[in-house]
Amino acid sequence: MKVILLKSVPKLGKKDDIITVPDGYAQNALFPKKLAVIATDQAVAQLKRTQENTVTQKKIQHELLDKAIGSLEGRTLIYSAKKNEKGSLFSKVTELDISKALMTQHRISIDAKLLTIKDGHIKQTGNYVVEVKDGEYKSDFTVAVQ
Repeated sequence: MKVILLKSVPKLGKKDDIITVPDGYAQNALFPKKLAVIATDQAVAQLKRTQENTVTQKKIQHELLDKAIGSLEGRTLIYSAKKNEKGSLFSKVTELDISKALMTQHRISIDAKLLTIKDGHIKQTGNYVVEVKDGEYKSDFTVAVQ
């Protein structure tokens, strides 16, 4: 029986794979746990539409990210934090903090999961490079911690 996996199943396949399994396994293991559905013509057509929509959404998201980071070019994001007299911060600056600062200062919404601080977490004042990475898309901008 041909089925479409709704979730990844170890030793069978990943989500959205169309695979052939024995009828009994599908009826007794996959269907009751809602891990798969029968691969009818309608279900396969729906799967293809969903995959095409996902590709289109990713493309739009990359264009928006490119515009957002392009608006930061030549400018530096300034992040203020409490520090001691040696310049060490009392608490580290994370990707989530930078994401929130981008939203408050420049009205740019970038998910913190897409940001990577090249030097790890920021624990000192100074300038740091932050990379935005989503799939094949990559871009950089500078954060000045004061």
